[in-house]
Amino acid sequence: MVCGTNDCEIFYEVHGVPTQTGILWPTHEAALHAPFTDVRLSFCPHCHFIVNEAYEPAKITHTRNDFSLEFSPSFKAFTDGLGQDLVQRYGLEEKRVVDIGCGDGDFLRTLLRAGMNSGLGIDPGYAPREGQTDPQGLEFVKEFFGPDKADKLRGAELISCRHMLDIMAGNQAEFVRMLRRAIPEGEQPLVYFEVPNALYNIGEQVVWNIVNEHSAWFTPQSLAYLFRSCGFEVLEVQPCWHGEYISLVARPAGMPLEDPASLPPTHDPTTPVAVRAFTAAADKVIAQWQLRVEELRSSGKHVVIWAAGSRAITFLNTFDLNDAVVAVVDINPRRQGQFMPRTAHPVVAPEQLMTYRPDVVFISNPTYAPEIQEQARQLGFRGEFLML
Repeated sequence: MVCGTNDCEIFYEVHGVPTQTGILWPTHEAALHAPFTDVRLSFCPHCHFIVNEAYEPAKITHTRNDFSLEFSPSFKAFTDGLGQDLVQRYGLEEKRVVDIGCGDGDFLRTLLRAGMNSGLGIDPGYAPREGQTDPQGLEFVKEFFGPDKADKLRGAELISCRHMLDIMAGNQAEFVRMLRRAIPEGEQPLVYFEVPNALYNIGEQVVWNIVNEHSAWFTPQSLAYLFRSCGFEVLEVQPCWHGEYISLVARPAGMPLEDPASLPPTHDPTTPVAVRAFTAAADKVIAQWQLRVEELRSSGKHVVIWAAGSRAITFLNTFDLNDAVVAVVDINPRRQGQFMPRTAHPVVAPEQLMTYRPDVVFISNPTYAPEIQEQARQLGFRGEFLML
């Protein structure tokens, strides 16, 4: 727990879900036998931290994940704007950045294009893309970040970490405390963290995003609580990317508290209400979709799902759509030619859409609906769009 208390309440359980949604499978047979597990979410009423108590680190691999959304024009515009805002607002031109959990290094490249002059990415799963040419001053360390990497932070004016804190195997509070202690004495780097927004997923009943990879979920209040308890001054914390994510900007200020629970409890009445209503609300959402799924199956229509991410994987593993769904389209070329976990639906390029003669294109994330609809129409699709 972020605050160290044990007074938590389990509020949601789901069984038999794919162990990882960031991994697709190379063959139909391998996909059918993809590992599965359970999710059990627990809520702390003091700090509002949410943890997946069923999370088993041994079942997770961080070397094959591919969560990149940089092939989406709208998401690319978001990250470009984020990089420019950080650099301009905090005077980071010609400064150095360290990105922890950098993935393929997309955000590092964005920051250098925005005006920073050197960057280091740290990620055990980093793999250079074929034909990728990086700007001068960019380097990568293919390892986990730990106390032994503290020297890598020296001279950094920005430390960024996007969408790693919520999927890490260890204790989130221990990680942030370790990061604070690793910052060289006398240095005051800006710290930028970004995580999925629990209030979006739980408050809006986006049950399809509740996947095993998320070992933890944060609200804006619990994320701020974590960083304050770990020796940071929180400069801002707010929703971003259509409310789906939370961004936090902080600086070092003192050292981690010996007793994190000594901070005042989080005062946010909306989160406990949403948490305690979630199971009933999720059951209602699933029941409503069960009726629509039965209509699709009985209609005999061919359905193609667009986007092979967490929502599509959860949806396909919740209902029996093997006969109705003929394929899943994804714009990420590294996901194409692979198969969805457990259901083994093929993942194909957008250019293959019309070969499946779909009657319905099922958009798994409405945030991307405008660009998906435009691309599908350009490819010749004239059927119905359905939003999850």
